[in-house]
Amino acid sequence: MSKPITGKTHVGERREKRPNGDIYVYERVTAYDEKSKKTYTVSQKLKGKIKLGTQEMIPTRPKKRKSGKTFLGAARQHTGLTDILEWVGKVSGIDDDVHNSFNEGDARKILSIARYWIGSCGHTLPRLESWQVMHPLPYIEPITEDIYGELFKELGRNENSIQSYFTCRALRLGKSPVLAFDSTTISTYSENQLEARQGFNKDSDGLNTIKLLTLYSVKAREPLAFAKQPGNVPGVISIENALSQLKCLGLEKPLIVTDNGYYSQKNMMEFARRNVKFLTLVDPNITWVRKTIDTLRESLATMSSTCPFDPSICGATTSIMHEFSRTRQRSRNGKLAGCDETFSRRLYVHVFYSPANEAKKELIFRKDLLELKAQVENGVVEFSKSAQRKIEKYLICSKKGRGGKLKVNFNDHAISEAKKYFGYFALVSNQAMNTFAALENYRLREKIEELFAVQKGGLDGARPRTWYPDNLRGRQFVQFVSLGYHCFLVKKIREIRTKLGKNETGKTKARIELEKKLEKWLAQRSLAQILDWFDCIETTNVQTAMGKYRWSTESVSRDQLFLDYLGVNA
Repeated sequence: MSKPITGKTHVGERREKRPNGDIYVYERVTAYDEKSKKTYTVSQKLKGKIKLGTQEMIPTRPKKRKSGKTFLGAARQHTGLTDILEWVGKVSGIDDDVHNSFNEGDARKILSIARYWIGSCGHTLPRLESWQVMHPLPYIEPITEDIYGELFKELGRNENSIQSYFTCRALRLGKSPVLAFDSTTISTYSENQLEARQGFNKDSDGLNTIKLLTLYSVKAREPLAFAKQPGNVPGVISIENALSQLKCLGLEKPLIVTDNGYYSQKNMMEFARRNVKFLTLVDPNITWVRKTIDTLRESLATMSSTCPFDPSICGATTSIMHEFSRTRQRSRNGKLAGCDETFSRRLYVHVFYSPANEAKKELIFRKDLLELKAQVENGVVEFSKSAQRKIEKYLICSKKGRGGKLKVNFNDHAISEAKKYFGYFALVSNQAMNTFAALENYRLREKIEELFAVQKGGLDGARPRTWYPDNLRGRQFVQFVSLGYHCFLVKKIREIRTKLGKNETGKTKARIELEKKLEKWLAQRSLAQILDWFDCIETTNVQTAMGKYRWSTESVSRDQLFLDYLGVNA
């Protein structure tokens, strides 16, 4: 008796061997046709394949199912500015150094806040959370006030990681770097900041200040390390701590460049005693410096003394043996503590003369003396200490008879002696170097003043904006990282401008014209304006059932050329 016909289908498997030896495995559904008395295939689906020489089947990737909903999601963000900053962090090594010094979470927060400050031109942090919505940052979660407040507190107490970051940056400088050392002041109304005290205030606003000391690489043009001190501590006594910090950074034979605010016999002695190379500006009114100027007057009058990169200045160099004396702090090698000892070191004095500066200084000097003379004749008796010294030195006051009229004359001999040194300035070093190499290094030191201006004006650093000293230390560190971004990008743009418009092999006439347009455009804009310009570039990401799609705002050929030169598009 035959089996009854049920009408059900049967699921089976079929294997098909291909010419390359692979076996394709199909799932086949069959049924019985009562009329034709035959079995037929209802459907067939590829399950996978067994590669030649193996036993396991590799499943086939399932096809995407079509549904009524084809659109799954979309997002749009400003990526032009953040792509540039991401490139800076990668190429400069700043991102790697931060990640190597801090845990992953703190590193992402530090980099995000640093990029926000430079990207927003120093907006205050309460705006960060809303800015973050449209600008992708390393830390993807919202950075609220509580989050960055806690971050600053932890950073301020984590000196180990901060010093580790400074060391990482120092290792990138190479051998014999030239470092500028200078300070600025931060004014505050706060009474909770322990370092805020009355002292020299560079903003002249009468507020308590906190002193910020910075080491800056003049060749690499980037900040290296910083420290904060009470505002009443004079800059001239800050050198010893700076020398100790240099040892921690592991720098090999650095040259420290300072201005005359850090000149003193004691500081020169510390440099000489520790065998640290230095270059500092000195006051030409110091007796031993005046003697050196007198010996070089004839040399400065020759044409060969003209500066090759600034013909308005003449320079000459001589070496002297300078004697230092100090009081011993410890008893050693038969010498008792408290005894005075002297030692000599060879110093190199670079003297420079500028006729233009001489004329300016003499004009100011004449106006100052005429004003003082008029004030004395009019009966003014209260003067500042510096004004009183000038009166005693350059004015001769006398009276005719008892109760006679006051008569004020100029001390022409003293005035003539003072004018002999107008237009001269001197640099002193314990390292032999070319006269104009010393001048160039000192002029590069002045870039640190631009650094302070950027930190205060462009990175929201003019006020502490925190309650406690530890939080301020952490906040200043993040500003310091942002400052590194700024300096590296400015340096790269400067390098790009030197390459633009040059008639080099391989460049077409159209390319050279485009480069000239780019050079003109860059010359007319600050870094903040350049970043704002590229902030308009938006990237849109759309996900549908058919796949993911991405597109960005179109850019003109000049902007594309800038990004190509920068390396962002590489």
